[in-house]
Amino acid sequence: MKTVIITVLVFMFAISTSFAQMGEGDNLLGGTIGLWPSNSSATLGFNYENQIVKTGVATFGLGAILRYSNVTKNVPKDYSNTFIGGQANFNFNQIGTGQFVPFVGLVLGVYSSNVNSSKENGFWTWGQAGARYFFSPNVAGVARFGLGNFDFNSLEVGVDFKF
Repeated sequence: MKTVIITVLVFMFAISTSFAQMGEGDNLLGGTIGLWPSNSSATLGFNYENQIVKTGVATFGLGAILRYSNVTKNVPKDYSNTFIGGQANFNFNQIGTGQFVPFVGLVLGVYSSNVNSSKENGFWTWGQAGARYFFSPNVAGVARFGLGNFDFNSLEVGVDFKF
């Protein structure tokens, strides 16, 4: 019986110290590279998210998002897109030891598009879903898929740093 109790205590200690789950006040900062199916250029991204409050099995985070792509095609139609917005995500961090953290969220922002020196601006909305996998307590690989207006549907991969 004593061996069982010691084994359980060691196991609980190992789980609690191996990979901390995200909690209130944690910040995530990282970059992504995305594939936008409607063009031939990669989309470069920057993400910031602050975990505002823990809500049951999830943390609710607010942050900012930036995306940029520059497309040069063989036809005389070159364009670039810049997207800037705020994001709100639910991060489901009560799975196992907290290494795997799926999330869903919404992005609201503005875009600016330059097509052959003519400029277009507008409102941008984007729904996103993805997951982070924490390789260490402070470094996670991230994959996200987003759907939105302005024909911006992207699959992105990157790295987030928790601080």
